[in-house]
Amino acid sequence: MHKILKALLFLTPLILFIWIDQLHQPAKEIATAALIAVAGFLAISFWRSCVNAMAGQGQAKKSEFLSCLVAGNIFLLLIILACYVYPLGGYLARPLLMEHSTDNAPAILVLASGATKTGEFQLSGIQRITHGVNLLKAGRAPHLYISTGYSTRTGHLEYGWVASYTQLLNLDPASFTIFVSPEITTTFTEASYARKALAADNIDTILLVTSGAHIYRSFLTFSQAGFNVLPAPVHNRTNIFYSSENYLTSMRAALHEWLGLIYYRLRKRI
Repeated sequence: MHKILKALLFLTPLILFIWIDQLHQPAKEIATAALIAVAGFLAISFWRSCVNAMAGQGQAKKSEFLSCLVAGNIFLLLIILACYVYPLGGYLARPLLMEHSTDNAPAILVLASGATKTGEFQLSGIQRITHGVNLLKAGRAPHLYISTGYSTRTGHLEYGWVASYTQLLNLDPASFTIFVSPEITTTFTEASYARKALAADNIDTILLVTSGAHIYRSFLTFSQAGFNVLPAPVHNRTNIFYSSENYLTSMRAALHEWLGLIYYRLRKRI
């Protein structure tokens, strides 16, 4: 039991870091500040215990537990450094990849991938829409649908850059449709909304465009919603390592998808 407790204390910083990364703002900011404060307090406590050279069995155990927590924080920092320098996220995302369909469909559906707090695009969003437009121009479907999300904090910021980017590409307005709705907040609600919207046009089969790490969960979710899904991921086994602005972001995206799969399974969404 003593060893199990030490192991849990060692892994606690890593588990908390992964959990915090899944939170939305402002909860993420508050939780991060709390984690930093606690980690700093533990480091100071550990330093004082070493300086004072605590004696006694009870104090020795306390020092031992503090050592496990401090070691866990150091381990977390090493993992973050490794994920920043090496493409570990790409390797973690590889099992989630699906082969790109070679079939045509009545429609292409692109999941646009969010926006920054100031309403600007992110790399994954540009990659997805560009890929969808290329499929449209290649004649893989007669119409392109782009799904943009909604946030209670930032509203429809994603729609802004998507509309601007499609204008920049000189797309025929009749060739594409942008979904805008407060109902679109997650992949699950995105699939539900798309199902209702495309049912009006009797569209059941779609070429689904999203990032490589996101394609598997999206495929399962949209299939569960009633679509015949033809996967059209932006990334393959080679370029999955360059799917985000940096390696650390790629790792966060891969972790998010693995945790999302577990969550969706538990909620019976896939």
